[in-house]
Amino acid sequence: APVVEYIKSLIDWLEVAVKEGERDLSESCENSFVHGILLALRYTFEELDWNSNAVLSGYSEMKCALEKLLELVMRITSLALWVVSADAWCLPEDMDDMIIDDNLLLGVPEEMDEPLRSLEDEEKNSKPAQDVRTSEQVVMVGCWLAMKEVSLLLGTIIRKIPLPIHSSSDTVDSGSGTSDAADDLLMTTSDAMLDLKQLEKIGSHFLEVLLKMKHNGAIDKTRAGFTALCNRLLCSNDLRLCRLTESWMEQLMERTVAKGQIVDDLLRRSAGIPAAFIALFLAEPEGAPKKLLPQALRWLIDVANRSLLDLIENKGAKTTMCEFSHSNQETESAMPPDIYATWNSSKIRDEGVVPTVHAFNILRAAFNDTNLAADTSAFSAEALIISIRSFSSPYWEIRNSACLAYTALIRRMVGFLNVQKRESARRALTGLEFFHRYPSLHPFIFNELRVITELLGNASSGQSASNLANVVHPSLCPMLILLCRLKPSALAGESGDDLDPFLFMPFIRRCSTQSNLKVRVLASRALTGLVPNEKLPDVLLNIASELLCVEGQNEAAPVSSLHGTHRASFNLIHGILLQLGSLLDANCRNLVDFSKKDQILGDLIKVLGNCSWIANPKRCPCPILNASFLKVLDHMLSIARACHTSKSFSTVRNLLLELSTDCLDVDASYGLTYYDPTITELRKKAANSYFSCVFQASEESGEEVLQMPQRCSPVDSTLSKMPDMENTFSGLLERLVRSLSDSSYEVRLSTLKWLLKFLKSTESDREVCELSSYEIKSIQNWTKNNLQATLMSRLELEKNPRCTNYVLRLLFTWNLLQFQKLGSNVCTETIFVGSVDCDSVVQFWDRLMSSYELTRHAKIKESLINCMAICIRRFANLFTSSILVDARKKTIEISESDHLGRSAHLFACITAFVNIINRHSSSSEPVNMRKAATGSIVASGLLEQADLIGSYVSNRQIPSENLSLHFEPQEAGNMYAHQVLVIWFTCIKLLEDEDDGIRQRLAIDVQKCFSLRRFGSSSHGVPNQVEKVIELSFEHLSSIFGCWIEYFDYLCQWVLVAASHVVSGGDLVRRVFDKEIDNHHEEKLLISQICCSQLEKIPILKSWVADSLNKDHARNYLLGWRHRFSQQLMSFAKDHGRKYEGVDWIGGVGNHKDAFLPLYANLLGFYALSICIFKVEAEDGMHLLSDVVELGRIISPFLRNPLVGNLYLLVVKLHEKQTGATADHTVEFRADMIWDGFDPYFLLR
Repeated sequence: APVVEYIKSLIDWLEVAVKEGERDLSESCENSFVHGILLALRYTFEELDWNSNAVLSGYSEMKCALEKLLELVMRITSLALWVVSADAWCLPEDMDDMIIDDNLLLGVPEEMDEPLRSLEDEEKNSKPAQDVRTSEQVVMVGCWLAMKEVSLLLGTIIRKIPLPIHSSSDTVDSGSGTSDAADDLLMTTSDAMLDLKQLEKIGSHFLEVLLKMKHNGAIDKTRAGFTALCNRLLCSNDLRLCRLTESWMEQLMERTVAKGQIVDDLLRRSAGIPAAFIALFLAEPEGAPKKLLPQALRWLIDVANRSLLDLIENKGAKTTMCEFSHSNQETESAMPPDIYATWNSSKIRDEGVVPTVHAFNILRAAFNDTNLAADTSAFSAEALIISIRSFSSPYWEIRNSACLAYTALIRRMVGFLNVQKRESARRALTGLEFFHRYPSLHPFIFNELRVITELLGNASSGQSASNLANVVHPSLCPMLILLCRLKPSALAGESGDDLDPFLFMPFIRRCSTQSNLKVRVLASRALTGLVPNEKLPDVLLNIASELLCVEGQNEAAPVSSLHGTHRASFNLIHGILLQLGSLLDANCRNLVDFSKKDQILGDLIKVLGNCSWIANPKRCPCPILNASFLKVLDHMLSIARACHTSKSFSTVRNLLLELSTDCLDVDASYGLTYYDPTITELRKKAANSYFSCVFQASEESGEEVLQMPQRCSPVDSTLSKMPDMENTFSGLLERLVRSLSDSSYEVRLSTLKWLLKFLKSTESDREVCELSSYEIKSIQNWTKNNLQATLMSRLELEKNPRCTNYVLRLLFTWNLLQFQKLGSNVCTETIFVGSVDCDSVVQFWDRLMSSYELTRHAKIKESLINCMAICIRRFANLFTSSILVDARKKTIEISESDHLGRSAHLFACITAFVNIINRHSSSSEPVNMRKAATGSIVASGLLEQADLIGSYVSNRQIPSENLSLHFEPQEAGNMYAHQVLVIWFTCIKLLEDEDDGIRQRLAIDVQKCFSLRRFGSSSHGVPNQVEKVIELSFEHLSSIFGCWIEYFDYLCQWVLVAASHVVSGGDLVRRVFDKEIDNHHEEKLLISQICCSQLEKIPILKSWVADSLNKDHARNYLLGWRHRFSQQLMSFAKDHGRKYEGVDWIGGVGNHKDAFLPLYANLLGFYALSICIFKVEAEDGMHLLSDVVELGRIISPFLRNPLVGNLYLLVVKLHEKQTGATADHTVEFRADMIWDGFDPYFLLR
């Protein structure tokens, strides 16, 4: 049969490649080794129908071919597996020496020794030194690809090939786990393509590869093949096949707990051992009872548990982790240096350590697999208990693997953690739901916490400060982290419920006041999932009331004694404040009942008002406590602000304002002679709290990339209903100015961030003025007259890069908002760039340019580029006004040096800005820099300048390639329009950027230019797709500059550049594995078609027809462009044809992916220019027809491509129609190659 012959020919080809690899592996890998042939075989077997007549008629031949293929696969494995599984440090300098290294030959079968040792010795060191690393990589990549394709090929074959069946009593009932799809693929043992021994050999091959290989990519492919094999066997009704999987499971278990394993066996998280187990788990048929997975998970948990039992037996039941570490330290210190160095570098571990690590790695992989989630859930609680207990192991390897398994279990049981919101995005459970779903965890955690808190009690009464390991039990943090992930329950548990998480409250609260700061923070977070909403008010009041007890102690003690006698009470106070903060932020904030929220806040503020001394630096000289108290009040103020009718809002805000003011003036309160970072953090927190009393800014905008200010929600209307705060905020403006120039950069940074959010939220919405309270209006009035000058002075004095960045962002946001108000005809008497004199703007520009040249901070440079756009917006308006004045007053005195000098300087600034934007819009620039360039283009207003300057351009001469950079007053309009066109084309290039955000945001902003011109409004219409916006951009420019020859020249130049795009040379197979640098959103052919379509219909052609004097110049100009396209096309055709000469490319060389774009784009440009020439000059064009004939002769090998061929036919028909003659060309077209109604601009229709 032909299909069998085809497969046999591929196998013969594979045999030749294998022999070449056995002769010289390095040279064979340079030619891709067996990768391509295995790939072809895999694709062939994927399409092969094993029940077809073609296969059945050649059954015996196919069976022999498969037998030979399996033999070759084993030979490939013996060649490549030892390379992929070798330690990277063992690779020799020359890959030819790999076969002589005795250490590496340990993994090579003995039958391979003779052919490998027959290499010629004189070629060992023939390679230059610079090629050594490349040779190693080539061999490694070649062997990796070979092993990957071997596994995929075997998996492809085994998925569809008929399996043997046994007709005797060994068969089982068809209802027990058989697959209906596989029934028709079963054959008797004598008729099967693969017999039982071959299937066993394939499975053993998979196991060998998985257990030896260390490459994750190849392991993953091998696992897929092994899964397919096991699935077919388990779906079979032959017990002999089903027993094979059980035997492989037993082999895996034996290998996992084998004695004598070393650290190398743990590389890559046990490498292929977890993958082999997962393959067996996934292979079990769906809908049938699982057998392998429960058996294996139970065994793995026993293996992991056995190490803990052995540990207790060997070291004593009451031994703790710190005792282990202490004894190990004594042993290490007792060793001589040379013996200790040898022992420390050994890869040998105590018996049982490596198998335990294997077990945890397998458990981690099993619980991480989403497909096994339902089947593994029954073992989650027990596995989590073992993982937590293993944190106490003295062996780092066990603790590390247990930590990874613990992470996988938490993710599977509770869900992924949203880092921003500190909660699980999906599968989030309340504490009550969690412990009723996993009941065995409750008594375990209860008992562990009881023992741990007893240790904490003993430590707190003794010498706890000297040994942290004795204080923090290894199981404490994992359990606290688990409890942190639980949501608060809306309802309390039933009375007498043994699984109620509220029972943990005494232990968690005790942990939250102990001496370790991290434990206090974790314990306070863990409290949130234990307290139901019903008990929240009582719990909060009980916790807060404990502060009153501490108050009496500290009031009676002098300040100097607080650092000694009452140090423990500081931890207690801090723990209480952390508990209050966590419960307020997580529990109280999410309450649905606003009245209940307000009641809680009202009761709580009464208690906290009596404890305000904690936030007073003079009465409580502990910055951490001061900041924690402010944070609690911050949470209360935020919650009260969300309650529309909160009665406690004013009380909380007044208290927070008073205390934050005291903390901001904390500089000399402590009298310390050294730098204390906690004081700095306190003042930073105080600044945030103080200004949040004025305006609550969103926390979502932090260190994000500078973006265009968006319309935010207006200030809460409840602020207008609050009592007059004029007296309370009497020093607000003074405080704002002082904070902007504070000696601590943290305070300055916090103030700048708040001010930026304030501007975006208030100045961008005109309705805010009517809703603002007194303090907001006072700040708004201050910003109108003082913000610009204050920011300019800060820019001169600021030395901190982060503060400098925010000063620049504020300058950009403030000025852009004022320009937008100015454009909306809003009356403004504000000081900004648009209202100051030109000299001040020039000075600002010079400062920006100087900083741009000197700075190396990427974010500062992005902000500088955006601020440049603000200056350019003013410069553009001034320069446009100057051009309009010159155009209207033809008799203006050109001798006015001030006028000319200013115009020349403005034009130089605009040119410099355009060059900077063009440079940072390149695809090689970082995405944030391209975003900054995008925002600057829109903010500069240069896109809108096209409408103003379009009517003042003139066609005085044919464009030249070298444009004059010297400013000429008579050419001011043309030179300015040239820069506007450059910025427009840069904008179009960014519309094809690979970043989705850049394309979509810029498309919306560019579309506003069309709406402004067509409808007189920038908000008309629905946003179009980016491709449509690109097409509309060209139509917009053509409607403005359609009569300008420079624009015609730009269109031709763009097509010519796109058509000259040639992919760099190199082997096509090698380029598959090169880094992909192409931008899939960059459609050069689309742009070429848009440009050529615009060339055919722009109005300048009509003006050339009407102008008889310049017709000859125009015709020569068009002929020149047509000749350039013709020459570029013929040059490419010759070079490309010579490169692929003798290659029988399917469909012709024109179908090569690297040839189509240059061919079609050049020919399309030639076609469009020919149409333009015939529109301008309708005389005899026989010499133009001869050019077409010559062009066809050169590109004839490429015309088998239907698109290129039909476009060339259009070119021929166009010239024949104009000349009335028939082209005498040698190109022949078949009837099926000619398309009626072919549209050369097919991407635009």
